Amino acid sequence: MEKIKETQEILNKKELCLLFSWNPKKSGWTVEKYKEAHLKVKNGEKYLIRDWKCIRKNEVEKETEVFIVKIGDEEPKGIIGHGYIKTLPTKKYDDDKKWRVDIEIDKLLDYENEELLKQEKLRDKFPEQKWNPEGSGIEIKETVVPELKEMWSKLINREENSKTSNGGDEKETMKKEFDKNVIFYGPPGTGKTYTTAKRAVEICKTESEKELTDYSEIMEKYNELKKKNRIEFITFHQSYGYEEFIEGIKPIVLNEDDESEDESENNQESKTNIKIENDIKYDIVDGIFKKFCDNARKAIIETDNNNDNNDIPLEAIVWKVTVRDEVREDCFNNNRVRIDWNFDDAGAVGFVEEVKKGDIIITTDGSRTRINGIAVVTDDKGYTLDKEKRDTTTRNVKWLAKNIDENIKNINKEKMLHRRTVARVPNMKVEDIIKLAKEKEPEELSKIVIKENKEPYVFIIDEINRGNISKIFGELITLIETTKRSGEGKKECISTKLPYSKEEFTVPDNVYIIGTMNTADRSIALMDTALRRRFKFEEMLPDYHLLEDIFVEDKGTKVNIGAMLKVINERIEYLYDREHTIGHAVFLELKENNNIDKLENIFKKSVIPLLQEYFYEDYDKIRIVLGDNAKDEDEQFIFAESIKPKDVFEGDIGDIDIPDKKYIIKHENFRNIMAYKNISQKKDLSKKISDE
Repeated sequence: MEKIKETQEILNKKELCLLFSWNPKKSGWTVEKYKEAHLKVKNGEKYLIRDWKCIRKNEVEKETEVFIVKIGDEEPKGIIGHGYIKTLPTKKYDDDKKWRVDIEIDKLLDYENEELLKQEKLRDKFPEQKWNPEGSGIEIKETVVPELKEMWSKLINREENSKTSNGGDEKETMKKEFDKNVIFYGPPGTGKTYTTAKRAVEICKTESEKELTDYSEIMEKYNELKKKNRIEFITFHQSYGYEEFIEGIKPIVLNEDDESEDESENNQESKTNIKIENDIKYDIVDGIFKKFCDNARKAIIETDNNNDNNDIPLEAIVWKVTVRDEVREDCFNNNRVRIDWNFDDAGAVGFVEEVKKGDIIITTDGSRTRINGIAVVTDDKGYTLDKEKRDTTTRNVKWLAKNIDENIKNINKEKMLHRRTVARVPNMKVEDIIKLAKEKEPEELSKIVIKENKEPYVFIIDEINRGNISKIFGELITLIETTKRSGEGKKECISTKLPYSKEEFTVPDNVYIIGTMNTADRSIALMDTALRRRFKFEEMLPDYHLLEDIFVEDKGTKVNIGAMLKVINERIEYLYDREHTIGHAVFLELKENNNIDKLENIFKKSVIPLLQEYFYEDYDKIRIVLGDNAKDEDEQFIFAESIKPKDVFEGDIGDIDIPDKKYIIKHENFRNIMAYKNISQKKDLSKKISDE
């Protein structure tokens, strides 16, 4: 009988389902955190939100089903997420009046790009239910729950199906669009530099790669892309100029052994020689941004992997090698290029170590304008062909064209080849020599395809506002506009003739420019208005929730670092502005070592110097920012001691305005945990900043 009664109670027990509200402007769960959560959920992971306020306590159990509704002033509004409660309602803090629960999210929509159950539609269909609740955790009426679940299931299935429509994961593989020119700006310590690295990795992400959220994984990928020259990082400063950025003239002192102008090598840095005067050679040298753009526009050369042609990588370069008579015939017949030098000779070093697999070799019989063969290198390192008979250094190749007689001066920027047996040809593009090979062997090389490089390249400029923008960018101010760039389908592309080399130059469409700007730096000039119009700006402010789980405890008293920083910044913003607040990154090292020693070090070496700079050493303002004006003397970081002029000066001091107090930094008080806890005596700084 008892079992029947229990069974009946279970059957009669209603299924509780709760509605949790999220207002992006008021909640501790920021838009940034929301996006992070969405990415994790999209990749099949669960996302746990801790300590979400819940107005309901009765009947709330573990695994209680919940829906999340977006409310507030900004559209769209409606149900965006689904999950389950993982903890029983508890009060986390002694004076906490709210019950709190942990929620595990299993579905979360991108409300900017995906359809959601809109608030307006829900009101029309279920007028009996409140869809704009002020508090989180209200009950969804029993009559609403079944149909709401069905609507949600259909929506989710529709989103999932749209991803695989047309036979492919279209929604999933659709690459997010990023701004071509963007500047992250904000106070120091807000994570601008890290955000640029993260954004650069996101831009370069291929469709098959997963989204990275872990710091170490992001930085590992970032460094990998830097090695491939897909990412470049520089820092502007007051003396930085056009010459370093685009191109300039570099003087080179000639030695007695140096060749004359006519015989000098067109090395990888120098485009031409302007003049020689008093043993000085002036070379035109590419700047870092021009080199980067040239790399970004290198064509992709696709080969047929089913034949003997090897892939030609983007980083491939062109080499000239002189081979004559019987050596040439031996090379043509045996798919190799050899030089009559010993393996260990200095002249062979470049041929052995610098020539890489995938590089292009053009061969001559000694001519400085005409070539007789084109080959791609197929081995990783040189070797000695037959030490007893020839003692020659050899590289294996695949001949793309041989026994030709072609003048290549026009594709070498009208320059002559170097006299040396082995020499780099820096002015020749790989795609130009491949086009020539295809012209000579159209049938044999028909499967080699030359395509425009659309892989993204990211150029990062740290402290962009510290440089003289007009001087550095010059004519590039117009060229960096999205519509003015070069690339397939770019009808408004604009080029400019560079002042030194006279080359036509454009900014490729696959180049992204990311800058950072420290708004608290008062030593900088204002950004050039013309450049400002050509960049999008994203503000970076302190994120206290990144510090919400960091507590420093000493002698039984603990301080929440996020709550403490929030109070300090509220006062700075009131006295100065929000551009001079203190970033959360200043305190992130407390995650690994959250003791009073580390906190003391941060305040002494980071916080106090920043405040001294912000307020021009106005210690009265610094004191009220730190709450020292309301603390006991043994808790004050900066103590104001009254002084009398007669105790310091002698004789008549006239009408000189002399201060009546001096300020002493109390180093011993930095080890007193109460000095930090009592920065605010109105707010409990031992509490955690919680998500709502």
